[in-house]
Formats: sequence, C-alpha cells, structure tokens
Amino acid sequence: MFTLLRFIYLALPPIMKYLFLTILFFFGINILLGQTKTAKELVEELADKNLLMEELTNYAKNNINNNKERARFFYYWISKNIQYDYEMLDRLKKESWTNEDSNHNANPFLVFEKRSAVCGGYSVLYKWFMDKMEIENEIILGHIRHITNQTVEPDLDTGFGHAWNALRINDSWLIVDSTWAKQFETNVPDFYFDISPENAIITHYPSENKWQLLEKPMSLEEFNNSQYIDPLYFLTGFTEKPSLKQDEKFYYFVYKNNPNRNWLVRLGFGTDSINYEPVPGIDVIEQDGYTYYRFDKKHISEKAAFKVDLNNFNEKEQTFTLYENIILFKI
Repeated sequence: MFTLLRFIYLALPPIMKYLFLTILFFFGINILLGQTKTAKELVEELADKNLLMEELTNYAKNNINNNKERARFFYYWISKNIQYDYEMLDRLKKESWTNEDSNHNANPFLVFEKRSAVCGGYSVLYKWFMDKMEIENEIILGHIRHITNQTVEPDLDTGFGHAWNALRINDSWLIVDSTWAKQFETNVPDFYFDISPENAIITHYPSENKWQLLEKPMSLEEFNNSQYIDPLYFLTGFTEKPSLKQDEKFYYFVYKNNPNRNWLVRLGFGTDSINYEPVPGIDVIEQDGYTYYRFDKKHISEKAAFKVDLNNFNEKEQTFTLYENIILFKI
C-alpha cells in the first residue's frame, strides 16, 4: 500500500502534492483515533445494536488490531450481554438437570440466542468467538472455592463445578473467566481477564493440574489449606495477597496499601473458624506502601483461625459499609 501511495504522490503535479499530503495526514489521524477506543468502549457502542454472531466477529476484526484486545472485547461482550441463569443452577444443585439444560449450555448458538447460561454456556460461547478469531484456546473444567464452600471436594461439590477458558496469545497462556465477571452487577471488571495464575488458584481449582499454569502445581490438600480471599478484595483496589509474618514475640499481618483509602481492614481471630473476636493490642505500622498489624503472640492460640473484614467508608455521607469474611486463613 505504501508503495502505491508513493507512486501516486510522485505522479502528482507540485501544486497537488501539498493537498495530497494534507488529506493523507488527516486520514492517518482518523485511523489512529479509531484505534484508541478500548474494548469496553467498543462493547458499549454496540449496546443498542442487535448484531448476529458473524457480524459481531467481523466487527471485532475490523475495529481491533490485536488478538489480546479482541479477546478482551468478547470477554466484555459476553459479560455484559449474557445473563446468569440461576434457575438452571438451582436445578443442577437439586440434581434435576434436564437434557434441555445440557443442550442449551453445550451449544454456543443457543446461548447467544437465549442470552442466558451457566458457566458451561459462557465458556462454550467464548470458545466459539476465540475460534473465529483464530486464537488457540481451551475450556477448563474444575471446581471453585467460595465463602459458602471453602473446601473443595470434587466428588461431592456438584453445585460448585465450574468452567472457564484459557487462551494462547503471543506464546503465553492467559486465564479468562467471563462468568465470574458477571457476579458484579454494577460493572464488568478487568480482574477476570488475564487473571494471574497466582490469583486464579485462590478460588479456581482445575481438574487437570497443568491448567493451574503454575511452575509448581498445588495439590488439592494444599489448595484447601491455603488462604481464602474473596474476589472483592482485589476488586476494591488491593493488588497483592496479604501475608502473616512473625518473629520470636510478634505476629505481623501485612498488606499492601489500597490506593482507595476508603477501604479499611479489620482483623479478627478465633479458634473454631466460626466465632471471631478483634485481635487485641494491635500496633499499626506504615512502611514503604505497606501496613503492618503487629500483635503479641501470647494472645493467640497455636492453632488460631483469622478473618479479615473490609469497611468501606463513605466520606460524603460519613457512613461505613461492612463486608465480612473477605479473607480466611489458619495457622
């Protein structure tokens, strides 16, 4: 194309060359401006358009230049347009799952047409779009850990089976869960697109260890004994998993500060993972962007359970909203 443009330019008379360059300049600016729209903005632009599946894939190819952003576009589109079918989930939990339910969630065209599904349908539709984008991908099957199901038992956890996706882009595998993005009604967060393996394994346990994408895969026992962190922790702005450190006299509960300082951390402890009380005598130390809750070991039993609650402070209304059991762990 550039050779053709150069040929046209050289063939023009001098008086036309300036006009040609001006037109070419503004044409190039328009192209660049068209490429600056995010995947989320492009999805929002389609809110009142009822495109067919092929039309949607053509739209992505024509408006997005790289595979990762195309994959992000369909993550947002599915999360915004496919409703989670809680009645179907209830039938699954009650073991009254029907053939119609199975067919619905195995068929991307039915998921797209009905605009509803459970996790299997989300992952099947996402796979169809990735195939159309010629992006290598897999559907990952496994189980999830949740505040209502903190220990995964694959043979018993019928209602906590889950499906998500893995994509191979630029020789690297990415983890994507468009279903879990849907649990937050006010927005579709980026958190479940290209979620790090270290964060995914907090809640998602694949049936095949290789899809943990960790250098050292975690056993089921290690997974069940590891720190549980509700996704809300990350979605509020915290970026790292907290840790519990110690010296001879003190424990130190350490977390990286949240840029949104309205989110306040409350630490409790107990002996039975049910009844908790505030940790006594906490000294708060701020250092290098981290907060350290230091407390004396003599107040804590050898086999203690800890929990973290989050308080969201509304500065305008001077009120707090409490979110309990956001992090659970034991020593």
